[in-house]
Parts: sequence; C-alpha cells; structure tokens
Amino acid sequence: MKNKELSQSKSFKKSAIISIVATIVIVIAANILSSFWFARFDLTQDKRHSLSPSTVTLLKDLDDVVYIKVYIGGKDMPTSYQPVVTKTREMLEEFSSYTSKIKFEFIDPTEGKTKEEISAIYAEFAQKGLLPMPIREEYAAGQSTKYIIPGAIVTYKNKESVATLIEEDYSNKFTVEDYSYMRLEYNLRMALAGVLNTQKSSIAFIDGHGELNMYNTAWIGSQLGVNLQYYYNVTRDSINGRINSLRKIAVADTLQGTVKDLGNKYDVLIIAQPTRPYSDKDKYAIDQHIMRGGKVMWLIDGTNAAMDSLQYCPEFMALPAQLRLTDMFFKYGVRVNSNLIQDIGSCQALPIEQDKMMIFPYALNITHFEKHPITQRITSLRSNFAGTIDFVGKDDNLKKTVLATSSDSSKLVPTPAIVSLKVGLAKPNSQEFSSQRLPIAAVVEGKFQSVFDGILPIEFDTIKQFNFLRESKETKQIFIADGDIIRNFFDPRVGFRPTGFDVYTGKFYDNSEFITNCIDYLCGNTDLIELRSKTFKIGHLNNTQIADKTIRKKFQLINIALPLLVIGVIAITLLFIRRKKYNVYPHKNHYEK
Repeated sequence: MKNKELSQSKSFKKSAIISIVATIVIVIAANILSSFWFARFDLTQDKRHSLSPSTVTLLKDLDDVVYIKVYIGGKDMPTSYQPVVTKTREMLEEFSSYTSKIKFEFIDPTEGKTKEEISAIYAEFAQKGLLPMPIREEYAAGQSTKYIIPGAIVTYKNKESVATLIEEDYSNKFTVEDYSYMRLEYNLRMALAGVLNTQKSSIAFIDGHGELNMYNTAWIGSQLGVNLQYYYNVTRDSINGRINSLRKIAVADTLQGTVKDLGNKYDVLIIAQPTRPYSDKDKYAIDQHIMRGGKVMWLIDGTNAAMDSLQYCPEFMALPAQLRLTDMFFKYGVRVNSNLIQDIGSCQALPIEQDKMMIFPYALNITHFEKHPITQRITSLRSNFAGTIDFVGKDDNLKKTVLATSSDSSKLVPTPAIVSLKVGLAKPNSQEFSSQRLPIAAVVEGKFQSVFDGILPIEFDTIKQFNFLRESKETKQIFIADGDIIRNFFDPRVGFRPTGFDVYTGKFYDNSEFITNCIDYLCGNTDLIELRSKTFKIGHLNNTQIADKTIRKKFQLINIALPLLVIGVIAITLLFIRRKKYNVYPHKNHYEK
C-alpha cells in the first residue's frame, strides 16, 4: 500500500512539474508571437476604445516622427477630469500601437515654478492658442481658482499645432468631462491635420443678392474657418455680373488677348437666404462652377415670410420669392416650392406675453431625418417658415436623397397667404394636418446638365473663350428650403449666439452640426462627421447614495468582501477536487496496521 502511495505522489509531482514548464513555455511563446502580431478586441457596445479606420490610415501613412506633449494630468488637475487624462494616455498608446512614429509624454509645466514663471508659461501657451483654463474648487473655508493647460502641442518636422483636450459642450447636452472624453480622438485628429500636409477646401459665402450677412452667419463661419481651420479656408465673395468671378483665370497670350481657365476658385459655395433676383450672368457663373465639379449648398426661402415681420405687425402677406432660380433648380432635378409648412406634430413655442408661450405651427422643430452620413446624431433642427422641396425629372445621372422632413401632422399653405400670430392661439383642426413627411432638405449627386445648354443668350457670345461646359463632372448639391437654418441670432449689444440657439427658450438645436456635416459631406470629409458623431454613455456614481454612509458602507463591503469570498469558495472547491482526485489522505486500515 505504501509503494502505491509513493507512486501516486511521484506521479503528482511529475504532473505538476510538467504543467509549470508547459505554462512557462506557452507564456514565452505568446510574448514572442505578440511582438510580431498585434490585435486588440473592443467588446464595448459603442466601440469607445476603437479608433476610426480613417485615423488608423492616417497613422500608418506617417513618414516622420510626430511628437505629442500633453499638459493635462498635473497636480492641479481635478479628480473629475482624471478619466479624460486616463483616456488620453490610452488613446496615445493606441496610436503608438499602429506606428512607431508617434512619441508622446505627459508634462506638468508649472511643477517647481515660481508665480512669475508660471505667469510667463501661461502667456506663452496663450500665444500658441492653448488658453489656460480656470478651475474653481469649493472648500469649507471658501473657493479657490486654479489654472490648467487644457490640451497638448503636436510637432511634426518644422510644424506645430495645438489640441484642446478639455472642451465645453456649448449645447449643454454633456458635462465638460464627458464631452471632452468623447471628443478626444476628434481633437487629436484635428491637431494631426494641422501639422500634416492636409489639402484645404475653399468655401465662399456668396453676397450681392440680399443673402445673410457676415454677422448672421458668424457662428458657422467660425466653426468652419476657426475650429476646422486645418481643413477649410472660408471667405465671402460677390459675383456682381462678372462671369469669371468664381474661376481662376490667367492670361495665356497677351498679344492675342487669350486667357487660360485654371478651374474653380472655390470648392463649395454657400448661398444663404437670398432675397433679391439673380441676373443671367450671376446664374451663369454659378452654373459653370457646378459644371466644373464645384459644390453648392443652397439655403433658399421660397417665400418672403420672415419671423422679423411679426415683430412689427401681428400679421403679414406671404408672397412667392422672386429669385429667378426656378429654371436652374429644375435643371438640377429639384423644385423649391413657394409654399409654407404648418406642423402641429413638431413645432416651437413663441412668447406672447411675459411668462406666457404659444405653439406656433410655422416655427418648426424638425425631428424627422432619413438615414444618411449628414444626419448622424442630428436630433432636431430649428426652422422658421420652411417650404417644401420636390424632385423633378427622371435623370438617371442623378442620385436624389431626402435628408429632413416635417412630421406626420403637417399642412401645406400655398402662397399668397396671410400669416398671422392668431394661428398659434386657435385650436387646430387635426383633419387639416394630414400631410406626412414633407421634404425640407435634400442632397442631389451626380452629373448635372447646364441650365444654359442650348439657350445661351446672344450677349454671352464673348464668353466662349471661357470654355462653356454643358455637363458637369461628378459633383454634389444640397438644397434646404429654409435659410433660417443657418442663421445665428445677432445683437450688437451682446454679440452673436450659436446657430440653432433659441433666444426665447434657451434651447439648443442641432443646426450648427447639421450645416457643418453638410459642408464635410460636400468636401468628402465624411470621416470628420463620424468622429464628431461618436458618442457613448459614461457611467457615473449616484451622488445622493454616495452621501448616505449606510449605503456607501454596504457597497464598500460588497466590493471588498464579496470578491474575497468568491475566491475562497473557488480555492476550497479546487482543493477538495484535487485531494479527492489524487487520494492524498491514507486509508484508515493503513494506520490500523
């Protein structure tokens, strides 16, 4: 019996040694293989730990080292921002996993510095565009204000750009911490674009026909020209009957007086709520811009109805707008109708008296969107006196997609029509509001036919040298039947508000993001739309329950004791199985002998 037990003991030891050696070999082999092959698995539902494919491509295409100096995470960084610091480090490590050309470090620029030195450091960062951010903390004895550098500096070759990593959500949908957490990849991507040789698209707001001025488009102008400065150059331009005003023209032969057409001056034209008619020459300039592959975003009111009119009179006559653009739009496959939409299914509230509001069916809260890259994460648009858009013609070269519509409880009002504030006070007849999903915005893509094909005016004979084109290259146009969607509120006393901000209710709509998405789509930057649209839920502890000592102790006990208990049960179970399997205890008759 004793020999049998010794044999079992030796067998057990041999098996244990083999298991240990095999484990060591497997670990070493796994490490060797991992140095040649890399893989990560993001098991989160919203893929919060995965980089976008376009970012991965950008990283893999780097031809020189990019240095990133991160200035968040110092001793003065509040604990509430710690998830942003941790996420930043993890994301930069993710960047480094795709290329060895990403080098980064976290720096506390104020550590060990005097007050005078810190002030100088803050001034230097401010000159670079990274403004110090005040952080107010409350204590029992009062408040204190500290400053942090809310971002990083990216250096590539001889170029430098800044990345703002602590960012406030102007729409107040998210806290600063959560919004910064979600925008990390987007903001780092913007900084990388600033130092790489990214080709910028040129965008022009067209003036000269009563369009919205620079003050009423200031917010979108700043979003494109400042926040997206590494992708877009933004300006304003007037045509004024100059048929070559939207083209790059060079003199080919001075003696013969011939010129050379170098293509479009701008990639995208924004025509925002014109109120005066277009001449044939102005239409020709825009038409040939499109024929040469240029893009246009039209924000057109089909009527003269405006919210400003109701500020001076409780009613007015809405008439069709006389813009002389109908033939152009028809040739391009759409019709912007001279009507108005009333929508009781989704509309805004307007003030009538102090602390009193009324539902005004002409003031739309657009909440119905078709699935499209432009409408990602768009939930509502603020619109006043919108009309409808129809698709016309059967051109197989054009792809037409509706972007936004009214609700299922809409009504069409043909013009001329009297618009009165009384419509908001009267009880609506639901049977009249039977129209559903009336199109308000659409995108048309493909090859367009020139509106001047076959009907070029005789006075245009002199422009034949400018190479008249009858059919366009592959291009895109966006049509929106309301110019107010791009307008921002402006008051000389308080400045301008964000596009989509309702000054009466203080509510933020998604107008700004929608317009920016439209420009990104026209310029082919759909990857930016995806990055901006990336959101995920961030779990937070319940502050009320945390303050309750009984509840707090209960969860502390669960978090500490429960894991230990589970580990103990598993250990005892494994020990019992092991002893039973190898019969460690001697038989009773062995001791009796």
